Amino acid sequence: MKIVNLVSDNYKAEINLSRGANCISLKNSKYNADILNEPDYSRLDNPYIYGMPILFPANRISNGEFMFEGRKYKFPVNESKTGCHLHGMLHETEFSAEEISVSRILCRYSSKNSSVYSFFQHEFEILMEYELSEQGLMHRTTVINNSDKNMPYLLGFHTSFNISFTNNTSVENVLVYADISKEFERDDNYLPTGKELDFDEVSQKLSCGELDAYNIPLSRHYLAGNAGNMVLYDKENDLSVVYTNDKKFKYRLIFNGASDGYICLEPQSCLVNCPNSPLERSENGFDYIKSLDSKTFISGIYITEGDMRLKQPRQKFLQDVISV
Repeated sequence: MKIVNLVSDNYKAEINLSRGANCISLKNSKYNADILNEPDYSRLDNPYIYGMPILFPANRISNGEFMFEGRKYKFPVNESKTGCHLHGMLHETEFSAEEISVSRILCRYSSKNSSVYSFFQHEFEILMEYELSEQGLMHRTTVINNSDKNMPYLLGFHTSFNISFTNNTSVENVLVYADISKEFERDDNYLPTGKELDFDEVSQKLSCGELDAYNIPLSRHYLAGNAGNMVLYDKENDLSVVYTNDKKFKYRLIFNGASDGYICLEPQSCLVNCPNSPLERSENGFDYIKSLDSKTFISGIYITEGDMRLKQPRQKFLQDVISV
């Protein structure tokens, strides 16, 4: 495994270049915090429950296929029980390190000399930059379309947090908040039906920052709210882990498996299965990058004292990190 260590102030991070340039560890020594759920290296072939693996395309595509601008796109069906393509292959593909310093790394994947996306009709690149500062972790992702046609993209991150993110508390003391505005119904294959759901008790608690995520299995799909922040709040130690995302990540998937001590707070640029959605593109986030153009997405993770559940610190944090 090609793993690069980053350090700045009280933060340390590990980036696994061999597995999709995944940030597999984020720690803060001041608060004795293990923020991300880390792999034990016996389950590297199930990457969705540790670190922050890239999803390209994000989540499920029914039958692995869709139409765009008169062209048929066909992805391999890699989830037999649903007949879907799931999450792409970038999360298990090696990235190169273009630039490395003590606190920063720039990683690159290019499809030009790779067979991993040979079925995809576009030559493209993914640049992922991680930078640590006293502010926290800045994560910048740029998708570049090097082809001569408009390229559809469906981008997400399956970011997995430890619910008990400090070593001197328990999961019972942590509450989860997500700024969400709509919930989407999904069928037995986890594909949106086009119907919006009224918030039930779980969604109400999540939107108010009162969700105890340790005692119930979760798999919910939402439209982000105005700010879109997601927060883990340790009420015993009065500490918050804040995950703040670019507004281009308009959708969220909240998942915790069988309630095993982690929770995935997943930003996505689009609705699950958006190219085949009954909703209009203006509602489902299906978008493209023009020929020889690019789009950049920025996120940040940090730990801070106090209750940040209903506060909106996103823009200031991103601006501060970018200016470092």
